[in-house]
Amino acid sequence: MSGLAHYFEDEGLATVIVALVREHIVSMRPPRALWVPFELGRPFGPPGNAGLQRRVLSEALALLDQACPEPLLRNFSDESIEIMDDADWRFPATLDSSSPRAEATGVLPVWQLARARIGRSSYGISGLAPEAAVEYIERYHSPQPMRIPKGMAKVSRARFAIDDIKAFYLEAAMAEGGHPSTRQLLDWFWGHTLAGALIREFQETARVSEDSNLELIAGSLVPAGRTISFLRG
Repeated sequence: MSGLAHYFEDEGLATVIVALVREHIVSMRPPRALWVPFELGRPFGPPGNAGLQRRVLSEALALLDQACPEPLLRNFSDESIEIMDDADWRFPATLDSSSPRAEATGVLPVWQLARARIGRSSYGISGLAPEAAVEYIERYHSPQPMRIPKGMAKVSRARFAIDDIKAFYLEAAMAEGGHPSTRQLLDWFWGHTLAGALIREFQETARVSEDSNLELIAGSLVPAGRTISFLRG
């Protein structure tokens, strides 16, 4: 984004960046940037905290009115805010642990409540229903893989199915609101769901696959600190 900011500015379009990694901003020197101390993936702070998000946006836009030499880098004024776990947060259902598909079936009504409460969803890139996305990954390496609609490469659908599964579970986790940290949600997903275990196992198999296309995605499905090899080591 810092590089794009330079191109946009050269064309006369004023820009401001909300930055999570200070070292990148210092190195790339975009014309205007607001550094924020939040978790990666959450440049405006935790979800559901509209007041905080509005303050971040206001401070970022205010940089456009600053008359001073570029590059301009400011720290968010609430830098001392600590992103803490929500001690009261729990996944709002007891999940079926008999199989990944049974677990996903139990998550479905919770996810539907979350989608109705939030009013949007990032789910759907795979073109599969949630339980079908889980089944697709579960049977991917089996002698009888799941038949899928035409129009997408097998490996691409696997990648997108995994993205959908993660979105499905993490959106469902917010069905009753609360302010869990990203770390708290990811600890739950990767450490306490069969879906998380399924994706880890899929990645480990993909790492040693003779399918070169599958190998290409093998390193990007699970965070480095949550792979099977890391947890065993």
